[in-house]
Amino acid sequence: MLANAELMSSADLLDYYCRDCRQACSSVDYPVKTSSSLAPPDWFMNEIKLFVENSSISLPNNWSTLWRTYIQRDYVAITIERESTLTEIYTQQASMSAVDVLSNIGGQTGLWIGISFLSLAEVAELIYRLIRYQYKLFIKARKRKTMK
Repeated sequence: MLANAELMSSADLLDYYCRDCRQACSSVDYPVKTSSSLAPPDWFMNEIKLFVENSSISLPNNWSTLWRTYIQRDYVAITIERESTLTEIYTQQASMSAVDVLSNIGGQTGLWIGISFLSLAEVAELIYRLIRYQYKLFIKARKRKTMK
């Protein structure tokens, strides 16, 4: 507890030991992997034997001679190990700056205003051409009447 408080209160210690893990973790993942080693290991067998003999577990009659076989057959060992000391740091960066946003808004606005102006100009031209065409038809019809 004291070491933790000292670490968290010292900027130099944090920079030295925690330079890769400054950001808070948002997810914790504990992958489970099985191994093919004997469980429990040989160096731990005597401690298990003492524990079993001092507990209220009923023991078979041939326990004194076959205790290793019983332990290897009936007991499971779980070892928890950290997988890696590396820390992944995810950073977010804006894909568009404020200048890009303003440029896009201005460009889109200019495009749509330009399209609207062109549409209005085309409609005015269409009306002008229709009036001119009707006027020519009217003049042709009048010439025909006067020639008759």
